[in-house]
Amino acid sequence: MRTTKIELLKTMFIIIILVLTIGLVSATEQSYLSATLMKYEPQPSTPGNYVKAYIKLENSGNGQAKNVALEVLPEYPFSIDDGRKSKEQIGIIGGQSFYTAEFTMRVDKNAVEGTNYLRVRYNIDEQQTKWTEQKLAISVQTQDAILSIESISIEPSEITPGKAGTIKITLSNPSDSYISDISAQIDLSSTTLPFAPHNSATEKNIYQIKERQKQELEYEIIALPGAEANVYKIPLDISYYDNVGNSYSKSELIGVVVNSEPDIKVTVDGTDLLRSQMVGTITLKVVNKGLSDLKFLNLKLTETDDFEIMSSSSEEYIGNLDSDDFETVEYKIKLKKTGEIKIPLELEYKDTNNNPYSESLSVNLKVRTAEELGQEKSKGGIWIIIIVVVVVGFFIYRNRKKKKKKESNA
Repeated sequence: MRTTKIELLKTMFIIIILVLTIGLVSATEQSYLSATLMKYEPQPSTPGNYVKAYIKLENSGNGQAKNVALEVLPEYPFSIDDGRKSKEQIGIIGGQSFYTAEFTMRVDKNAVEGTNYLRVRYNIDEQQTKWTEQKLAISVQTQDAILSIESISIEPSEITPGKAGTIKITLSNPSDSYISDISAQIDLSSTTLPFAPHNSATEKNIYQIKERQKQELEYEIIALPGAEANVYKIPLDISYYDNVGNSYSKSELIGVVVNSEPDIKVTVDGTDLLRSQMVGTITLKVVNKGLSDLKFLNLKLTETDDFEIMSSSSEEYIGNLDSDDFETVEYKIKLKKTGEIKIPLELEYKDTNNNPYSESLSVNLKVRTAEELGQEKSKGGIWIIIIVVVVVGFFIYRNRKKKKKKESNA
């Protein structure tokens, strides 16, 4: 009886040992799968382009993983074009082994810069009824950090010599990452530029412009008093850094116009017209009192009920007229009345920057008598002439009489 119990205990012990041994062997022969991103190209990936991902599916267990499949589940900003694979049937992955699958995806052109995640899954049973998902990090970044000059304005649009103006520049960061350490400098060092800084530095610095944000800069300058009217190009140099420390620089030109409003004066410089002489000439004096030279200057008279133009043309082309200079033109006219009359004029010209101008104005012409001008001889003067004539005639008569008397005595 006792022998039977001992044999039974031995049998049970052997069975327990066998069960534990079978379980241990079974446990050590299981498979454990995990996915990692070995690399991706290019790195970082760029919006609007393709990225190639190399995904490693590793079996860290001792048992075989059978009928293994790896699938990419693309979500924004990643997508897979038609005709490209999104799933790879691997088959068997032995214990302590791995398999690398390659997938090519498109990165959306509007992808947000930074870390984005690619979702993948793989089966953990041979029947492919149980799946495990993982997210793999892929960095997206624009190829170059872009700092754009959105607008440039000058106030006033044309700067007068000796006066100040303001240059306004709007910088824009259209990318999805910040830009930092921005330096923007206007260069006024050239001797060909008639400008100087005015209550403002020529270099401006910005610590940071965040993604899709703008920043405005202002530079105050003054045009030198002797600046000639023209369009001048001021260099603008900009340097900055992207969010990973890469440096960039760019150069632009700012067009600044120097000009001033024309100031023309026309006066009557002279005339030989009299109330008793209704046909004659008038001389008009055209003066450029402005700071800028003028060109293509044309002067035109317009007839009225008070006078008629007798010259061959009512227009006179003057051409160029420098600042602080004048030209004279003559017209022959016939008066229809005496006294003071108005002579209408039309002026057409362009400034140095080829801006066209036209002006309508008039000059006053006062027609005087010869006596008012001191040209009519006084009556006293006439009597003097008469006396002189009489005296001369008397002496001539006396000399002739003496001559005849001598001839008769001879």
